[in-house]
Amino acid sequence: MDYKIVDLGGLKKQLDVTATVEDEPVKAKFDSAYSEFQRNAAIPGFRKGKTPIEIVKRRYGEEIESSSLADIVNDIIKEIFDKEQTKVAGVIDYNIDPRKVGESLHFLLTYEVVPPIIPADYKGMKLERVMYQITPEVVDHELLHIREANSELKEAVSLEDGNGLATVDLQVVDEKGTPLIGQRRENYRVDLRTKAPELQEIRTRLMKSKVGDEFQIELEIFDKDNKPTGKKPFKVAVKKLEQLIMPDLSDEFAKKVSGGKFETLDVLKKDIQRDLEHYYEEKAEEELRDKIAEELLGKNAFDVPESMVEDYLNDLIEEVKKKSGDHKVDEDEIRERYRQGSIRAVRWNLLAMAIIQKEELKVDDAVLSKAAEGEAAKYTIDRDKLLDFYRKSDDVKTKLLFNELFNFIVDNSEVKVVERTPIHQHED
Repeated sequence: MDYKIVDLGGLKKQLDVTATVEDEPVKAKFDSAYSEFQRNAAIPGFRKGKTPIEIVKRRYGEEIESSSLADIVNDIIKEIFDKEQTKVAGVIDYNIDPRKVGESLHFLLTYEVVPPIIPADYKGMKLERVMYQITPEVVDHELLHIREANSELKEAVSLEDGNGLATVDLQVVDEKGTPLIGQRRENYRVDLRTKAPELQEIRTRLMKSKVGDEFQIELEIFDKDNKPTGKKPFKVAVKKLEQLIMPDLSDEFAKKVSGGKFETLDVLKKDIQRDLEHYYEEKAEEELRDKIAEELLGKNAFDVPESMVEDYLNDLIEEVKKKSGDHKVDEDEIRERYRQGSIRAVRWNLLAMAIIQKEELKVDDAVLSKAAEGEAAKYTIDRDKLLDFYRKSDDVKTKLLFNELFNFIVDNSEVKVVERTPIHQHED
């Protein structure tokens, strides 16, 4: 068997293989396929299993050999890649030349390799770990959201205090105030409590308006990626104003919103504080990991296999399709929007695995047991059943392996703890 590997530039390679029918694994596969066919063939003039192999080859050789080619090619590729210690990122294309029985097999395989990565600068990093302080004000802000979720809307003539919602019709007009056809939006709801900068002007006008009023205003327009594209003049017709009536804070309120779980408002507040502390602990950990990834990606440059990016995008598209149900998905739009994020994700996965391999990090039974104990205690579930699931789940093992990576980097870094109170920015 003869083969050569041609460098096509970047991470692309081409494998050019020629193998005769006497080369392994060609001979072994063909002999096995012919023997199997001979044992089971019922050919007129011969007893089952007794047809001479020469007749089998003459009559059915092309069909038998063609059905074996895919397995033969795969075995040859594996043998060569194992010998060359090739790490394949993805196959781009392959082509098997037409052949007749007894002729040599020739095929071309175009593929990408995983780039050689020697990770650097992942030890001795200077990091900041945020410790969020859950103050009474933060708890009160969350409690406000709970009150809003349990509030009622009552129609009103005006909303001078800005505590409510306005339903309006929006019509784009030209410089003379003439409505433009096809640029109308009816029953658009504006929450007058919003602090979004682009909505403050219309909010102020609506607070001074009554049902039935009309006025003209310029509003910011956003594209499909939520990026501003400029302002357009709109005619606004006020159709409905609704006052937000929020429930009073009391023990009865605590019982209602907790489904009877909490008897008093103080107990509800303590539960909210615990939930917020847990949420912001996870948020701080996620922020720290993002900072580590961004800094290391900036210090470790390498090419990214296009085939791996395409695989990532394909998986993403399949997820979107599952979530969308019967709705049509614009695959080209998804590829365009998420391409840079996909490249970044692939780069980080490659770099992370390079560090993991270099430092020989692993997930053994001790790591699995520790994770199972922590999750079992948090969610009050059976620890042994959870551990058994962890042992069988590759997804869980991968997640825990990345946890080991981040723990290793943090343990080998200079970490400064910074206290911070959560800031509630404008909520649309």
